Order: sequence, then C-alpha cells, then structure tokens
Amino acid sequence: MENQLPKTKKFDYTWVIIILCFLSIFVSMGLCAGGKTMYLTAVTDALGIPRGAFSLNDTFRYVTTTIVNLFFGTLMLRFGAKKLMCAGFICLIAFALICSVATSLIAFYVAGVLLGLGLAWTGTPMVSAVINRWCTKNKGAITGAILAANGVGGAAAIQILSPIIFEEGNPFGYRNSYKLVALILAITLVIILLFFRNSPKGSTAEPVAAGKKHKVRGAGWVGMEFSEVKKKKYFYVTVFCMFLIGISLQGISGMTAPHMYDMGLSTGYVATLLSVSGILLTCTKFICGFMFDRKGLKLTMNICLLCAFVALAALVCVNNTPFGRTVAAVRIVFGAIALPLETVMLPLFASDLFGNKSFEKNMGLFSSASYAGFALGAPAANLFYDIFGNYNLPFIICAVLMLFVTIAMQFVLKSAHKDRDIILASLKEKGKETVNA
Repeated sequence: MENQLPKTKKFDYTWVIIILCFLSIFVSMGLCAGGKTMYLTAVTDALGIPRGAFSLNDTFRYVTTTIVNLFFGTLMLRFGAKKLMCAGFICLIAFALICSVATSLIAFYVAGVLLGLGLAWTGTPMVSAVINRWCTKNKGAITGAILAANGVGGAAAIQILSPIIFEEGNPFGYRNSYKLVALILAITLVIILLFFRNSPKGSTAEPVAAGKKHKVRGAGWVGMEFSEVKKKKYFYVTVFCMFLIGISLQGISGMTAPHMYDMGLSTGYVATLLSVSGILLTCTKFICGFMFDRKGLKLTMNICLLCAFVALAALVCVNNTPFGRTVAAVRIVFGAIALPLETVMLPLFASDLFGNKSFEKNMGLFSSASYAGFALGAPAANLFYDIFGNYNLPFIICAVLMLFVTIAMQFVLKSAHKDRDIILASLKEKGKETVNA
C-alpha cells in the first residue's frame, strides 16, 4: 500500500483582501472622514472662519464623490480596483497635506474635492465591489465586518487626534494632526501596492445563480441587467430615498459633536460619547450585515430607519443638564444602529433589490445619491445654525424625512421582491427544461 501524504490546505487569499479592505475603511472613512467632525470647531476658531462658509468644503467633497460615483462601474471596468484604490489614497494624502498648511477657504475647498475623490475610490463603493467579487457567501456579514472599521477608525481618531487638535495653548494643533494622518495614509498606500489583487485567480464575472432563499440573501442573486433596472419605477424611488437618507444622516453624524459643544457639554464628555459611539458602530455594522444574511432586508432596514428617527429627535433634547447629558448618552445607541444606513446598507440594498448583474452600477448610483444628500445637508444645517444659533430645526426636519423614507421603502421592497421571485422562478423553470431535454 502506498503511503499517501496528507493534503495541505491551500491558503485562501480572500482573507488578505478582507484585511486590506478593512484597513482601507479604517484609514479613509475612519481617520479622514470619521475624524473630520472634530476639526470644524478647531479650524474655524483658529482662522476666524464662519462655520457656514467652512462647511462648504464638505459640499465640494460630497459633490465630487456624487459625480465620480455616477461613473463608478465604468471606472472599475476600465482601470480595476487596485489602480483606483491607489489613486484614492494619493488624493487623500494630498487632502491631509493641504489642510495642514491651508489658511484660506479656497485651499480647504480644494482639499474637500481631493477628499471626495479619495473616499470615492477607497470607501464603501470600492470595498463593496471588491467583496462582491471575492466572496461567494455571507456577503452581508463580511461587508458589515469590514465597514465596521469606520467606527473603529473613528474611535481611534478621537483618542489619537483629539489631544493633538485641541492641544492646550496651541490653536493650530489641528495642523500637526493632519500631518500625522498623511503619514498613516502613505504607509497604507504602500501596503495596498504590495498585497492587493483585483480578483481571484480564474474568477469570472458570472453572477451567483438562483438558489435557496437564505442563499439569495447571503450570496446575492442573479439580478437584472441595468437596462431592465432603469425601467422600474421603484428604482427611482429607491435612489430618492438614498438621497433623503444622506441628508438625514448628516444630521446624526456631521453635526452631533458641534451641537453638543454648543449646548455646553464638556470636551472630555463629548469625546467619551463619540468614542463609545464609534465602538457601538463597529458592532452595529457587523450585526446589520449578519441580520441581513439571516433575517433579510426588511427587518434590518426598518430597525435602522426607526432608530435614525429616534436619534435625530433626541438631539433636540440635548443640553448641559443631568437630563440633557443622559439623553446625549442614550441617543448614541440609536445613532449607532442608524448609521449603517449610509455604509453597510447601501450595498445590501443594491444586492437585494436588483442583484449581481448590475451591482456595481447600482452601488455607484446609490452612493452618489447618498453623497448628494450629504452635500445638501451639511451647508443647509450650518446655514440654519448661522441664522438661528443652533441645529434644532434641521434635526426636526430630518426626523420627519426618515419617517417618509420608512414608509416609501415598504412599497419598494414589495415591488422589488415580487420581480425577484418572478426572475428566480423563471430561471428554475429553465433549469428543469434543460434537465428534461
């Protein structure tokens, strides 16, 4: 009898890609975007710039990302993920370096454009497309785990960068913070250059075939061509809802820290709340993806939307009293559950509603709509602040918008799932005919 050598288990390079995607989100969305809210007060106070005027750099950022994401599918097809990611990190490095020396609004606006470009090619749309190519099952949980890096990075940014930004006796401490971020981005770029691969060896562009119900959630489904998607009225309703979610989530994420500072809460207390929020967000993003794989889109979406309404409404009650501080602490739980709507839920919407055939195009459009909402929400909220001296009215308006989105998306899901069932039933019937033949 011949001695048979034990088979060695082949290393799955998918794990390297998952780690690299996690690192990309940690640095880009966590340190650059997640930590950006801390700079608003520091920069405007140091340079004597009105908040409304300074926040226009966010508008340039979001408008840039909105436009670029419209062509995300085309750019991926032409250049591939690795080239786009590297270009994205170069843009982010330039953003951080410009902010470290900028003294005028125009310089910050240019930096905002570079930030928008960088996040378009290193953030949610990119890693979602990469995971859609590399992972064949449990995409919701994996996407949630990777996008949770945003919360981890945001929490790290608060603890690492906050002492530098608010250095006692140095109103320009934020400049040293931006230089540190630029160094971290440069190191990440080198790692991406060395280890990232565009797609698995021998992979094809074929979408996942129809299967059992739970596989449709976790592995995706065959889906529709984009030419068919464009004919569906609920597609445009979905894009509009992504836009409204973008406007509303800006009220939760972008204005929370400045609002709490304005209400008299101490810097230390706010930093602690934001750190806890970042940790919670890490958990809720993974939980959202896991819940999607097990329970489907409807339950996951509704929980996030209702928590968004509560988080926005609660912000109106925040002030420097025992009750107000308690509300601020409690609402971070609801906010952490709501915020996956702008990250994890976008690819899940694209995958569940329209499938794998047109995933990258739909993901790019949903992301564009969301960022368009950010572009409008940030300056509008700060304009209200300049007029009324607080953010209460924008919070109330956004809370109402979330109720509208919750109702509208029920009709979207009903129509989309009806079409999905018809397509899957047709594929199953064709499979039977092929076997019989």
